[in-house]
Amino acid sequence: MNKEILIQRFKENQGWLKSKDFGYQPVVYALLNKMIDANEVEKIKKGLFRYDEANDYNEQEDIVRYYPNAVLCLFSAWHFYQLSTTVPFQYHLAVAHKATPSKIDYPPVKFYYWSEEQFRLGISSHEGFRIYDIEKSVCDAVKFRNKVGDEITYEVLKNYMQSKDRNLEKLMNYARKMRIEKIITPMLKLII
Repeated sequence: MNKEILIQRFKENQGWLKSKDFGYQPVVYALLNKMIDANEVEKIKKGLFRYDEANDYNEQEDIVRYYPNAVLCLFSAWHFYQLSTTVPFQYHLAVAHKATPSKIDYPPVKFYYWSEEQFRLGISSHEGFRIYDIEKSVCDAVKFRNKVGDEITYEVLKNYMQSKDRNLEKLMNYARKMRIEKIITPMLKLII
């Protein structure tokens, strides 16, 4: 196998190759090592390689490509909107409850299977990826407060209330639709 054939195999697999894709062939491993040394291929982890002609790998582009119907949610959304100081080590993606996405090895993802109504509520788009808008993301923090913890929930609420772009009317509209209005109202009063 030569370099051109290997590059073609990468392109056929959207820039990814696993060791099992070419079996145990010492020639391929030697070629891969040369390409890694030349910064043409990145070894993501054992047995997983990524080829990128421009050498400007963007995980988010892979997430969008592999999961075009998913929506960034919870920790990923809070981090994006700077509502939480918690940096997620994986992408948090909401999908419709009947969806059956297949997991990729890298980047790491965690799926949340939500009802159709909750899944569709508040989807927005930023720079080519789908994410819940800031008000929906705040409501998600309250709705899932028992799973994410009170500390993170109050951090998200506090940072949202300090935001100049907040829209309390929209927030309360989402809260009614998500049936958390009676929960979020006293929490907001504590912060104000």
